[in-house]
Amino acid sequence: MRRILSVLFDIDGTLLDTRDAWIAAFDAGLATIHRASLTGAVAAQWIGTPIEVIYAERCGLSGDDLTKAVRRFQQVEAESVREGMRPYPGVREALASLDRWKLAVVTNKRHDTAVEALRVAGLLAFFVLVLGGDSVSRKKPSPEPVLQAAAGLSVQAAECAVVGDTENDVRAAKDAGALSIGVTWGYGTRARLEAAGVDYLIETPDALPPLLRALTPNRAA
Repeated sequence: MRRILSVLFDIDGTLLDTRDAWIAAFDAGLATIHRASLTGAVAAQWIGTPIEVIYAERCGLSGDDLTKAVRRFQQVEAESVREGMRPYPGVREALASLDRWKLAVVTNKRHDTAVEALRVAGLLAFFVLVLGGDSVSRKKPSPEPVLQAAAGLSVQAAECAVVGDTENDVRAAKDAGALSIGVTWGYGTRARLEAAGVDYLIETPDALPPLLRALTPNRAA
């Protein structure tokens, strides 16, 4: 059985319920270039996919329009942090029970936005590393963020568990050689997580600590 030393968390749909803020940012991105090909409410099904990919593949944006829309999205998303961030019920308590593991965040959000969102939500102190989408050359579902986080924590990727709500988290974990734990309370679906080959599924945050203890019986946790 593999030894889990670190746990890497997604933010949107995993730690924080940011759907409303994401939708507002998405709509603002299209509005800045006077496009309304897709509403944020519809696009929210793809939260977790890099915003550049959604705008390009789902809205047909390219060139300057794509650059402007992404820039506006990121600006509005960052501004939304001031209005408060909501952790999912039970998340804070679950994180407090994981003090025997190195905890990190691996998100496609900008690093500064991610740090501020976690700070406002009262979760930042739990993490020894926050890796944003602008910290790597390729965002999730690329394995690069997971590999870079593992290196930053001085562990092997195989010693990490990646916790997230979408298939992008699962794919990043699997391609990096890490364990994947899917959560069903976020924006992804059970079917998509299972289709991506997720290793474990949990339905509530309080299920995470006992699962990790069961996966690392050689650790006194």
